[in-house]
Amino acid sequence: MAAFRAEIAQVAKGCNQEVYMMKNMKGQAAMEYLMTYGWAILAIVLVIAALIFLNPFRAPEVCLFEQAGFTCNEPPPQLYVDSNGDLLMNVKVWNQIGQPITIKKVMCTSAPGSEVPDQGAISVSGMSVQTGASATFTGGTQNSIRCVNSNGEQIKSSSGQEFRGKLVIWYNYDNDLDPNVQHQIKANVISKVTQQG
Repeated sequence: MAAFRAEIAQVAKGCNQEVYMMKNMKGQAAMEYLMTYGWAILAIVLVIAALIFLNPFRAPEVCLFEQAGFTCNEPPPQLYVDSNGDLLMNVKVWNQIGQPITIKKVMCTSAPGSEVPDQGAISVSGMSVQTGASATFTGGTQNSIRCVNSNGEQIKSSSGQEFRGKLVIWYNYDNDLDPNVQHQIKANVISKVTQQG
């Protein structure tokens, strides 16, 4: 009987060890499960945070002329609102035509398609631009470009909005026979509006 009791005690001790090991194994499996999914969830959260911060879905800032010879994306144009909420544009236009030009008028407009309003263009008093040089239009000068809608009325905007429109330039070559007959070129502009000052 003593041998039987010793055998039962040995079996019970073995069972306790197996139960203990089974509980340990379950705990280890649960920890491995949580760690694996925890890392996966952390990676997803980091990717979402990076997408929100970098915002790759917003439109890039663009200033692109419809024909070769002019550029206006170095630096990109700045669209901003003044204290009255009027939308204005700062832009640097580069002459790469191969001959000097004289800029006569400029306009920023949100008019759709190829439509250009009759009113709202800013007259520039014969701004001469040599080949490879640039003309700068900035706020606070007589060359401030006000943005107008298809009726020629001043556009009201606010900081943070996106502007999609056109920059229109009327110019003459230095060797044009009649300076009253002007060439016209348009650039598509996409930019975020900021606040002045």
